[in-house]
Amino acid sequence: MKAQEKILVFCSREICYLSGNFFAHQLAGAFEEAGYETTVCEFTSKDDLDKVLSPFFGKKYRAVFDFNSLLPRLAMDDGTPVTDLIDGPFYDYILDHPLFHYNCLMTQAKNFHVIVLDEGQADYVRKYHPNVKSVHMLPLGATVALFDGEKNPADRILFIGTYDAPDKVYDIVNAAPEPFCGMMKRIIEMRIGTPELPMEEAFRACLKENDMELDSAQFALFMNTMYASDAYIRDYFRKAALDELLKRKIPVRLVGEGWEKYQTPYEKYLTIEKPVTFDLSFEKIARDQIMLDVSPIFNRGIHDRAIAGMANRTVVLTDENPYRSSHFKNREDLMFYSLSEIGSLSEAAGELMENDRLREKIRDNAYQTFCTGHTWRARAEEILSWEAEN
Repeated sequence: MKAQEKILVFCSREICYLSGNFFAHQLAGAFEEAGYETTVCEFTSKDDLDKVLSPFFGKKYRAVFDFNSLLPRLAMDDGTPVTDLIDGPFYDYILDHPLFHYNCLMTQAKNFHVIVLDEGQADYVRKYHPNVKSVHMLPLGATVALFDGEKNPADRILFIGTYDAPDKVYDIVNAAPEPFCGMMKRIIEMRIGTPELPMEEAFRACLKENDMELDSAQFALFMNTMYASDAYIRDYFRKAALDELLKRKIPVRLVGEGWEKYQTPYEKYLTIEKPVTFDLSFEKIARDQIMLDVSPIFNRGIHDRAIAGMANRTVVLTDENPYRSSHFKNREDLMFYSLSEIGSLSEAAGELMENDRLREKIRDNAYQTFCTGHTWRARAEEILSWEAEN
């Protein structure tokens, strides 16, 4: 590494629970640990963007990062993409399906790269956004909480996340014009029947059923138009998981926005707490023994929620998918259940609540797995290895 090499990390939008700001500072800290002079620049679209960004124009950086970035959409009066004015590869770390970031991915920036959380979504960007210079799949890192006391009893399951009532999301589907309305309904039907089916594969199957063909540009545009079907799947399975646990009289603690919309006849087994900022979520996780993860929208990847549990010696109950089962060991790093057989969730939860030895084994193994390969430092080192290849 050359002494003058620098790294720049932006945070250009406020993501739920201030998670984007948190990720920016964690990644920056990891690069600092690796010996790089790292700058973090936080701003919003309400700021004077010329004043915020111009100090970085013309300066050379080993790499530039942002999370769900707004920057790829910005251009100067002459049409020059803003990111082209900064000398260094620009990485947009996309935290949900790339279909939601269609406009940013259509950038004509010359040195634009993407990081995603799912192997299938990486393939999606490569196929449908060939203007992107490189695409990498890399899960987010996690942070060890400051809390170091005794954990709560293993008499409940923690879930941290956002919720919207599936019926309300389905209203967006119903309001869409044809052919989008019918396609979204069919995609939802297929993905409920096969939870590991990625959005784009369901859409391809839907097109085939209707003897329709789209070129790559049309496919990406239609995917963006049908965003509500992916949002619906997230909330449908979150509701299904909670319904299953509560009807089996397994207590659940929910932390996050929107849970006042969740209705159940088993309220006495349910505790709902106000959302917290992302940094405080690790303190919540560290206090509980078992945490639920429901991530059907990353069915070839892993959500940072699961990594956070591993980092804080909290056993994670997560839906199995090809990526998780090939990179993590069931009943050692994580505890798997099946979304297609939702009863497996309550069975696994019950076993964890009753089996102290199993919890201890998973907790210790998971923490060691985290320490050896899933810290923010590990993420930074992997990113730097890509740069060495370029």
